[in-house]
Amino acid sequence: MMVETRLSRSIRVMFIGGGIALSMQMANAQSAGDMQKVEITGSSIKRAEAETISVVQTLSRKDIEQTGKTSIAEVVRSISADNNGSISGSFTSGFAGSASGVSLRGLSVSSTLVLINGRRTAPYGFGDDGQRSFVDLNSIPLDAVDRIDILKDGASAIYGSDAIAGVVNVILRQNYVGKTISASTGISGERDGNVNSISGAVGFGDLQADKYNVFLTVDAKQQKRIDQNSREKWLGQADARPWGGRDQRNGHTSAGNAGGSSFLGTLRPVNAAGAPNGNVTNLPGSCDPINLDPAGGTLHDNSRGGCLWDPVDYATVQPETKNLNVFARGTLALGETTRAYAEVGVFKSEAKTYTTPSSLTGAGFDLVNARVNNTSTGPDQLLMPANHPDNILGVAARPRWADASRPRASDMESTVTRILAGVKGNFADWDYDTGVLYAESKTDKTQNGYYRTSAMRTALNNGTFRIGKGVINNADVLALISPTLYNSGITKSTSFDFKASRELMELPGGKMGIAVGAEYRKEKTDSQATPFTDTNDIAGLGYSASKGSRDVTALYTELAVPILKTVELQFALRSDDYSDYGRSTTPKVGFKFTPNSTLAFRGTYAEGFRAPSAAENGDSAVAAFTSIANDPIRCPVTKLAADCSAQSVGAITVGNKNIKPEESKSYSLGMVIEPIKNVNLSVDLWQIVRTGEISGSDPGAVVENAAGYPDAEIVRGEATTNFPNLPGQILMVKAPYLNAGETKTSGVDLDLRGRLNLGNNGKLTSGVTVTYMKEFTRTDAAGTVYEFAGTHGDVNLSGNGGTPKTKVRFVLGWENGPFQITGNVNYVSSISNTNQVGGECLDSDEAGVALLNCRIASFTTLDTFGKWAFSKNFEITASVSNLLNKKAPLDVQTYGRINYNPSLHQTGAVGRYFTLAGRYTF
Repeated sequence: MMVETRLSRSIRVMFIGGGIALSMQMANAQSAGDMQKVEITGSSIKRAEAETISVVQTLSRKDIEQTGKTSIAEVVRSISADNNGSISGSFTSGFAGSASGVSLRGLSVSSTLVLINGRRTAPYGFGDDGQRSFVDLNSIPLDAVDRIDILKDGASAIYGSDAIAGVVNVILRQNYVGKTISASTGISGERDGNVNSISGAVGFGDLQADKYNVFLTVDAKQQKRIDQNSREKWLGQADARPWGGRDQRNGHTSAGNAGGSSFLGTLRPVNAAGAPNGNVTNLPGSCDPINLDPAGGTLHDNSRGGCLWDPVDYATVQPETKNLNVFARGTLALGETTRAYAEVGVFKSEAKTYTTPSSLTGAGFDLVNARVNNTSTGPDQLLMPANHPDNILGVAARPRWADASRPRASDMESTVTRILAGVKGNFADWDYDTGVLYAESKTDKTQNGYYRTSAMRTALNNGTFRIGKGVINNADVLALISPTLYNSGITKSTSFDFKASRELMELPGGKMGIAVGAEYRKEKTDSQATPFTDTNDIAGLGYSASKGSRDVTALYTELAVPILKTVELQFALRSDDYSDYGRSTTPKVGFKFTPNSTLAFRGTYAEGFRAPSAAENGDSAVAAFTSIANDPIRCPVTKLAADCSAQSVGAITVGNKNIKPEESKSYSLGMVIEPIKNVNLSVDLWQIVRTGEISGSDPGAVVENAAGYPDAEIVRGEATTNFPNLPGQILMVKAPYLNAGETKTSGVDLDLRGRLNLGNNGKLTSGVTVTYMKEFTRTDAAGTVYEFAGTHGDVNLSGNGGTPKTKVRFVLGWENGPFQITGNVNYVSSISNTNQVGGECLDSDEAGVALLNCRIASFTTLDTFGKWAFSKNFEITASVSNLLNKKAPLDVQTYGRINYNPSLHQTGAVGRYFTLAGRYTF
């Protein structure tokens, strides 16, 4: 049996987390000669609590508590290895609105595998951007969590698909005896965003004495919304010019008769052929002078007097949600070493979100008739007839209007069910574990405030739908042109797995360990489209649907080979067979060299893969809107904001039955040193190369290099009157999914831990975790290489959050008897306001001078936590997030939010936040 040395114990201790806990709280360690064997994330071989070759960061229950976070999502997304492509629960406008996902190494949520107790669960019902499959972290019960393991290297050889960037393994309690009840309440310094929760746990039965254990946890939480316009400065208004930004209000009318909808409404006359035949005219009504600014002659041209309005008035920093999580587990002893167990988990959530009022027109792709449908211009345009009661021009005209009283709203109801039954034990010197799992995730979406174009056309023609300031339309008319839209997304996973491990022959360094395993899964996805979007009959709402099923079988094995007292090797191999594309075989090798009791070196090489999702190779299509930096044809000539700054365009992507899985190679090399007692330092270099990437329509890349994408189609509108010789503005880009491109990311992880005993004055613990991303390059299908590290790119990842080079978390804690105080400092480095290294600044004034020095500022916050064990049974905790009330840096590029970046700076939009909690143990 492998015996834990001083250094391996030090290694194990120091990689426990972003907090200050110094034990994994697994089981009580036994004597060195008879220590209990446990399984650690990243290996299927049970070990005597010695650290594995791979780097595993562990957050214990104590660590999680001391962060002051109130959800698993907040805890996981605060680790330094999380980067661009993660999904914030505050990002409510996307296909996966209100869900939350983690993106290790910036490789997106679909390349980070999330497990519960080492097993897969059903992904969220709707894919991120309609494509990427991920597990909603909000669905995991906080009160039932024992610890969280974050494996920071490739792990497909152990866990299969999706583990390219690493694994987040949430370990739930295995047994519990007692009764506890907890409650907490939180409120921001602005007296909003209240979060109230109550949870309880009850467990009975001692496995040793009673031969069984059963426990139940219930966790309920209600979160109130935070309106963005309740915040100060650039956070509370879209016009950020006073702070060096730009104006993002809507409703402008430019000299070229381009612009958006206003609350007054506008008309533009057309001739018999439907072409513009005059200037945009505002409908009657008053407009505050401030909403007529800015004047013409700038990049934000409003020279034709559009009545501007602020979209921040319809934005939320934090959505309104209600969550209920129930988890139960029972264990029955069937003998000295055999245990039967069962788990049932049910998560229910409700989220209410809203956004800006809908415009009357839009552009999209009619999938049924395979044609572009543009109701803004051209033959499909929406027109107001000359005899309409609101037509002050007396001729047919293009109407534009936004109804201030009718924001678009979405209600999301999700239910995640997970049922597991299994047996574990020991037979013929093999430690085995086998189980059957059923997991299901279902999300029902209800949407209001959108217009059905065909019904709108009818209502305009017969004069029953009215536009203009203060207009209130008839309820029956609204029911026809703006129906309530329902759709749902459901994923199911049924699996059977078996694994076993044992010790083999004696080697000079100890006994060899072996693990073998097999798995079968049946996966199903049915993500429905929003009604009428297949024909592009809903203005401003994209299409997304996917349906598919497949069978997956896998065999894997692993060896732990201690060839010397100072050298241990790891070998792993896994083969997965997918019914929809074929087989993937992935190896992993690693080593650990411990020359003395204070120094160790280790490294790994692993291959990985990500199987295509049903959205990518199934019966699927996505018609969405994304952002491109600028129009390379129009911008150099027009110099207008509509052409020279970030702009929304359609991205149409269809499934490809011949798509292949993504593949990867990952490398890590590091050292661990204990220079003095109770001080531990690790430095690990890492690199991941992902090839054959599955990508959809990338408007930015296609627009920059149309010749490199022969299967793509760029659709433009009509030329504007002030630039008649230029092609019109980009409306959309259409392309199938394809295996194209390569991403390479590399960097350094540093982890420093220290402990100091102060005698009667308690003890101090400290820790620093640093992730530095040295490079993040992407090679597109045309062979062009882009470097995104330290920039606002890659724009195509979730939320357009940017790729900061450095993330740091520093923790300092003091404990003395019943008292604990912890401080957490969180740092995110600045990023350049370019889409790639060397790229043009994404924001500049009319003279071409970069705004904000072409940078998004760094962001540092301080969180504090305190605990008082008032008695043996009762304890009180208090925390303050963002104690210094740091504001999120001004960022006008991130889509889905206005003037700030929720992926990197969400706490700076919420502001200072207070939480008070109590726990009573009966």
